[in-house]
Amino acid sequence: MRNPSISLLLLLITFSSFSQITINLPLSRSVFQRDNKNSSTIYISGNYEGVLEKIEARLVPIKQGQGTATDWATIIDKPENGSFVGNIKGAGGWYQLQVRGWRNGVIIAQPSVDKVGIGEVFLIAGQSNAEGKKGFGEKPSIDDRVNCFDYQKIDFLDEIPPYKGFSHLEATSSIAPRGQNAWCWGELGDFLAKRLNVPIMFFNAAYEGTSIENWYSSSIGLPTVHPFFKFTFPRDTPYSYVRISLQYYLSQLGVRAVLWCQGEAELDAKTTEDYYAVALKRIIDKSRSDSGKKLSWVVARTTLTKINQTYPAVIKAQNRVINPADYIFEGPYTDSVQVPRTEGVHFQNLSNDNAGISDLAKAWDRKLSDNFFSQSQPFSPAPILAIKANCASFDKATLSLPSNYSFQKWSNNSTESTIVTQNGTFNCIARDVTGNYFFSSSVEAIKLFPTKAPLAFAKNSSDFCEGTSVDLFTDSADYPSFLWNSGETQKQITVKVANQFSLRGLTAIGCGSPESNVLTTKILPLPTKPTISTNSTIACEGTPIILTSSGPRENFWSTNENAKSISLSKVGDYTVTVRAKDENGCLSSSSDASKLSIKTRPEIAEITQIGAYTLQSKQKNFLPDIAFEWKKDGSALPNKTASIKAIKPGFFTVTSLQNYTVSNNQTITCRSNLSGAFSFIPDISTKNVIIYPNPSPNGLLTLEAQEDLADFTLIVYSPRGQYIYSTPIPALTERRLVNLSFLEEGKYLVKLINSTFVETKHIWIERK
Repeated sequence: MRNPSISLLLLLITFSSFSQITINLPLSRSVFQRDNKNSSTIYISGNYEGVLEKIEARLVPIKQGQGTATDWATIIDKPENGSFVGNIKGAGGWYQLQVRGWRNGVIIAQPSVDKVGIGEVFLIAGQSNAEGKKGFGEKPSIDDRVNCFDYQKIDFLDEIPPYKGFSHLEATSSIAPRGQNAWCWGELGDFLAKRLNVPIMFFNAAYEGTSIENWYSSSIGLPTVHPFFKFTFPRDTPYSYVRISLQYYLSQLGVRAVLWCQGEAELDAKTTEDYYAVALKRIIDKSRSDSGKKLSWVVARTTLTKINQTYPAVIKAQNRVINPADYIFEGPYTDSVQVPRTEGVHFQNLSNDNAGISDLAKAWDRKLSDNFFSQSQPFSPAPILAIKANCASFDKATLSLPSNYSFQKWSNNSTESTIVTQNGTFNCIARDVTGNYFFSSSVEAIKLFPTKAPLAFAKNSSDFCEGTSVDLFTDSADYPSFLWNSGETQKQITVKVANQFSLRGLTAIGCGSPESNVLTTKILPLPTKPTISTNSTIACEGTPIILTSSGPRENFWSTNENAKSISLSKVGDYTVTVRAKDENGCLSSSSDASKLSIKTRPEIAEITQIGAYTLQSKQKNFLPDIAFEWKKDGSALPNKTASIKAIKPGFFTVTSLQNYTVSNNQTITCRSNLSGAFSFIPDISTKNVIIYPNPSPNGLLTLEAQEDLADFTLIVYSPRGQYIYSTPIPALTERRLVNLSFLEEGKYLVKLINSTFVETKHIWIERK
């Protein structure tokens, strides 16, 4: 016999002709225990290649009438990490399990498990008439739906026995874990499959020659000696065969009942009725405790030994234990089957008329009646555990189970709750607090790590100017997150240092892709800070200020211009800087600021004559501190006032002057354009001094003289010559305003007199 090993379980047989999807569980010819409504759940696990949108499954009856077909049903949507676990529900029957995967709306794989059943599962226990004897005329099962695990371990059963492909129950098939051959179970399977129209699975934990004491003592951990062969049983045998079968095989498939056939060893042992009854009940209770299930038991009444010798005390004990209310049901009375027996104890198929093994099968079939199936308590199969995977780092995966278990053993023989790995294929067998085992999915660690490397790009160039930065990014849509070698996790990063940069794509569980291409960043030095030269720092409107940068190539001014030289012409104060750009596109720091000013030029004046001898410069918008430059016939006049005295004919022009104080108390004078020429022709009818307006509406009079008279006195008299008022007039080099508004309305005599000149005028003041 081969040593059982966990690797035999974890390196499962693949039932698939498609490379894209591998079905690991269920194994071919697995039979899952149905419930009393004729349904069960088939748990499915496997692996796949590439990326799938979903995985579906369905059940197709192998033969018409041997089950109910199901529609395609999604067993997992958007599977990840190359591993999947799902399930499909079905009615009792014998099926082909079909699985298919979808990618981009197309079926890319459709593997199948050729035979899988929903039906009845039994565990056999007792001694040799349960275990079977080779060469006693045993018959194979005829119905293809009767199955077993063809394996036998004689001395003791390993805690984790093999679990591999099941097979049809042939005459010579072992029935794991200890059954020697088909015995009566193949024929019983045929009866049940035909009557119930579902597949059948048998496991056999019987041990030849064992007594009730052997079973009871081993169930509570006490040493016990074989009654005939006189050896001490190892490792809690024989009961350990029942416990391990329940906790291991039947945890996966579910179970209907334990079929108990034992009692032939009790006559020689002189076992009492009470001992047998108590011991058997405690064995049943222990099996329920160890499995965590209220297991149904079917107890055969069996004692015949030594040619026609029976043991009524044990029959009574067996009958005492039977209690359908406690899910302990009556099995066949085997002492009446094939009497006498040629060999004395064991049944034999000698002829058609003397077929003890076949008759035993019929006896069991009668007891496993419809009434039994309606009253007994079946137990459903355990789900497959989906291994949880995540990556603590981009290149190492952590595998764990979805919840805590009292024990777990991985395919690398680790018993830790988690394992950390980079490659290898891993499954796990876990045990709950009751003792039942669970199988896990299979995860190929290397498939957790994606194979497609993202591409890294630099916006513009990976060479960037000192003091600036470059954005590095990936446009990959294959990963939900990323990890740069700089530790950043964004899809786009901003880099301000010279270095080499790459990234990896991270899956949803944090596993990293291969490294991307490497981007090398370089910091380019800035060009020398430029200087600004100007033709002037202050100018008058109409005279531009020219600024020139020392930068050799492109220059970027704070005025938003980029020529080497720029011109300022608009009135205003300016603070101007410039940055130079080199052949790498790097901009220098800003130059020192140049403070500049362009002053407003006075507007062109208009010359008007406002008196007989007075010309005045007139502007639309009056500005203070304006000076004027007058010219007569092109020659400058000394007068800088807004008005001048004109005596002789000629052409007069004027220019407005505005002085501005600049730094260091210097001044700049801005000149308007030259006014239009004004042609002055004196009025020959006026002589000496004129006074106007006359009459005056408000008593305000203007005096002008053709000659530059000086030191006048103006004296006002009433019409009768009475003195009223006088005021000095220093000079009449320009027109003078005299305020006589205090006088009443009327006619007055005004005398202008100096040492050489006397002139008398009549004036009128008329109030309106």
